[in-house]
Amino acid sequence: MLELLFKDAIESPWKLLALCFVVYLASMSLIVFIFLGILGYAWVRKAIQQKTKALAAAEEEAARAESAPPVVPVAPAIAPVAASNTTATTEAPQPTPKRQYAKSAVVIQFRTGTRN
Repeated sequence: MLELLFKDAIESPWKLLALCFVVYLASMSLIVFIFLGILGYAWVRKAIQQKTKALAAAEEEAARAESAPPVVPVAPAIAPVAASNTTATTEAPQPTPKRQYAKSAVVIQFRTGTRN
């Protein structure tokens, strides 16, 4: 939730103002400072627990993948070459195609608010 608040605070001036107001209150009031400290501690603790669970799940998946028998692909059966086709046809090498480069990006002028 805090991550969403900080992410959206940059996009919305009202959320940024509210966030600045809360920081101002925290600097003036010990009670608000302690409350924000407790919220911050709980948020950090929750984030660490989620990362720990994700790492444990990744390790279990890796252990499961190592214990599983390896998958060997089956080679397709090759048909024997017919005796009537003993002459090999050699094709002329294809010429290298001419290199094509990507077109440059379109340049758009900045909109400065003036009518120039």
